[in-house]
Amino acid sequence: MHLQIRSNPALSPPDVEKLLGRLADAGVNLVAAGGSNVEGGGEFAFAVGHDHQAKAIQVLTQHKYKHRVLDSDSDDALTLCWLQDKPGELRACIAKAKAKNHGSNRKIHDILIGVATDEGIPVQVYSE
Repeated sequence: MHLQIRSNPALSPPDVEKLLGRLADAGVNLVAAGGSNVEGGGEFAFAVGHDHQAKAIQVLTQHKYKHRVLDSDSDDALTLCWLQDKPGELRACIAKAKAKNHGSNRKIHDILIGVATDEGIPVQVYSE
């Protein structure tokens, strides 16, 4: 879950349900999703398992959705945390993102919280 895919679901008219349907029809399983103002010019952000990344990007490209892909391993704007189900975990993740942003003009823009796995609960913090 190192990648986060961000797309503006604006075809004509904007329709995030249609985007989700196209991903589902292609068998793409989302493991985290979020965003803001997704049908009003914002971005729908989501993560998929490693085995679904290429298919998700293929769907977006095929249907001409503007999108970008961020990698938490190489993009300072994206922080990935694996939380345990206990108090303070999300706060620690936010503190990690804020520390990563220190000295830059980046501020936290949105947070994706995914489904629990054996590694923990994945959280991606995106900063702009």
